[in-house]
Amino acid sequence: MGQKSDSLIAYNVLEKRIIDAGFCTQCGACEAACPVSALHVEGEKVKHTYDCSKDMDLCPICYEICPHSEALLLRSLSFVADTPVKNEALGYYRKIVLAQAVDPKIRELSRGGGVVTSLLKFGIENKLFDSAIVSQVEPDNPAKPKASVATVPDDIMSAIGSKFFPSSVAKAYGSAVYAYGKSNIAFVGVPCHVLALRKLEAWQHKISNNLKITIGLFCFGTLSLNALLEYIKTKYNVDPSDVKQLRLSSKLVITTSKGELRIPMSEASEHILPSCRKCTDFTSELADISIGSAYPMKDWSTVIIRTKAGEDFFYKAVENGAINTWVIEEEPTVIERVMIAAMNKRNAGLKNAKEIEKISGYLPATLLRESEALAKTKIADIMAKNVKTVLETTTVSQFLDLVARCHHIGYPLVNQNGEPLGWITLEEAVSVDKEKRSHTTVGEIARHKLVTAYTDETALEAFKKMSENETGRIIILARNEPKKIAGVITKTDLMHILTQQ
Repeated sequence: MGQKSDSLIAYNVLEKRIIDAGFCTQCGACEAACPVSALHVEGEKVKHTYDCSKDMDLCPICYEICPHSEALLLRSLSFVADTPVKNEALGYYRKIVLAQAVDPKIRELSRGGGVVTSLLKFGIENKLFDSAIVSQVEPDNPAKPKASVATVPDDIMSAIGSKFFPSSVAKAYGSAVYAYGKSNIAFVGVPCHVLALRKLEAWQHKISNNLKITIGLFCFGTLSLNALLEYIKTKYNVDPSDVKQLRLSSKLVITTSKGELRIPMSEASEHILPSCRKCTDFTSELADISIGSAYPMKDWSTVIIRTKAGEDFFYKAVENGAINTWVIEEEPTVIERVMIAAMNKRNAGLKNAKEIEKISGYLPATLLRESEALAKTKIADIMAKNVKTVLETTTVSQFLDLVARCHHIGYPLVNQNGEPLGWITLEEAVSVDKEKRSHTTVGEIARHKLVTAYTDETALEAFKKMSENETGRIIILARNEPKKIAGVITKTDLMHILTQQ
């Protein structure tokens, strides 16, 4: 285009903060939402092809529904916030189970539990939705994913397999509505894709009414297709046209006509998209159902059910024989690994976000900030009471069993008199060698720095103490009984206040 219009305030900010800064993941939400079709995803770039200010002065939608902007975050979170569990690592949910496709062919083709494929196939066959947004591979370039609108079971089967590169699934969602006339759509995507769809709902965009169910995928990050292909061509002499398949194990495995190339994840991760480096969401926390690996269990998936709609749909598939389930508490290693991965991604994302702010002056999307709502809320009204504590003499093995049963990552550490000593978290426990866990006590490895607040203080004061001490949780005391734990507060509890507001 020519000279920019001063009326394009939202697009100009989107271009400066997101597109030019390298944070765009080409999801295509801006293209799907634009009322005058001024934006288009082409290749690995969003292009502004029409001066939309001629038709709509000061339209904010392209920036607000971008998953990498700060707009509408708390309103988007409200779609899953009515659940019974608020978890620091995994977000809001109703229950967590292990699951697998009953059909062995689906499990074999998916190289895992095959749950996503089985759910979509079941939904299409039983007319619970009329289409599904999935990512297939392009026939002439198996490395490159292509978002598509699946309308029959064969379309679902052709989309089996993990994709590691950007896919314009939100753009495809728009096509399902406008071009295909679909009104009950299932959507599958990674965390930023799901956030884009939730933002459309929060914005009350007309195409959001056509969304039936969202299935979110666990995600370590998305790789830059061109950057990675150029890297393997330069270092390993593998031409991009010779790539037949990619899959992830302990390494990135690239299948070519000449055999397999195994690239260490430390190498592959150098080509992750910038936006993924500041992402704190591993388990697609805003989806109706979140699905990912159940390592080390073969042919099973971890399923986190977050909403009533997700729960109803999932168990309808179970009742009709499409899905088998198993109790995840019986497999403590699985939930431990999922929580560690989620915790590591959250910590890394927050750290990288701060570095980005120092360099660019722009703080990437964060959910929790100081606000009037926190200042008006008393700790006593929101703290978790009847808190489960851990004795300092508890072994690490016993503590990990507790984490597997209760799914929380941190617990107050107490002495024999019930007096608080600090915190013991999953992070410290898993750092102990497995052979030492049965005879190492949590008191030996716990965080003994005691950060506390009182019941009559405000949530804002609690938030400031968390920030000053770089912790996500604090112990709450009553002034008349300062050695007794009255409750605990986490950053998730504080975020819940803002969501309710």
